[in-house]
Amino acid sequence: MLTREAIFRQIHADRVEPIQQLVAVDYDNTLQAPISFHYGGRDYEVTEVIGRFRASTHDPSVLYLVRAHQEVYALYRDLTRPASPFIWHGQWVLHFRVDVDQEQGDDMLVDMKLKRVADFHGHLCPDLVIGYRAAQAALPRLTLERMYWQNLRVIVENTTSAVDAVQILTGCTLGNRKLWLRDWGKHVYTFVYGQDEGLRLSLQERAMPENTHLLMLEEKIQKEQASMRETAQYQVLLDEYIAALLTTPDEVLFAFQRVAVTWPIEPCTSARALCACCGEPVLKTHLVQQEGKYVCRACSEKPYVSACEA
Repeated sequence: MLTREAIFRQIHADRVEPIQQLVAVDYDNTLQAPISFHYGGRDYEVTEVIGRFRASTHDPSVLYLVRAHQEVYALYRDLTRPASPFIWHGQWVLHFRVDVDQEQGDDMLVDMKLKRVADFHGHLCPDLVIGYRAAQAALPRLTLERMYWQNLRVIVENTTSAVDAVQILTGCTLGNRKLWLRDWGKHVYTFVYGQDEGLRLSLQERAMPENTHLLMLEEKIQKEQASMRETAQYQVLLDEYIAALLTTPDEVLFAFQRVAVTWPIEPCTSARALCACCGEPVLKTHLVQQEGKYVCRACSEKPYVSACEA
């Protein structure tokens, strides 16, 4: 079955079968989406709405990219304005079917480790690849250190998709307390191998300059203003960016530096107590003393305190 990314690659490459036929559609007004359509003497149940696109903010006509019967179709709801400005007439057109027989696949230079990371994360994206490259670059450089210091830990200075790659490849996770997240929005990764020693990798801006067209399309997609073709073009530009990230040499992609590290010492306990405000159980190490009471961190914030006092 084609992934969402592969579907847009097919559309950008014009690997579609034109249909252009009027069809009957069952539309759910609550969901604002088609739930089935009738074509070629068959009823097709929509199992997934992949995308919803408008030609412009002034045109209410909408194109839906949907999955049905293991295939992908484009349904176009063509609306025309009559004499009254408050009433619209429309018809549904089955625009095309995406060609699934010529699938190029999602491998895109992906080795088995990266495929495992992408499967865990759900898709392949630039931030995920940067985290993958950081771990792949650091671990071989720490072979001797890890022989003597087996307690590898990692500090990641962002909360992007890269975190998933680091967790999968290093085994350092939030759950086992070997991953420390600092959400500073920086692709900086410090692999701590000793008591106070680490290898710091930072993404070099000169290695991967920003693509202004890619960023413009990304902004339009986030605002739900991109057309289907623009979304398909965005996927192709994203593929090119990912391919560049995968092939750029380590020394060009990252700056490497041996640094001193102070790992935070946090008490770990299973003991719980009830929050004096909400009454919910909370780890004792996470209680906050406030006005002579011990409350959870959520209740220590002003909106919660005023609600509790009320």
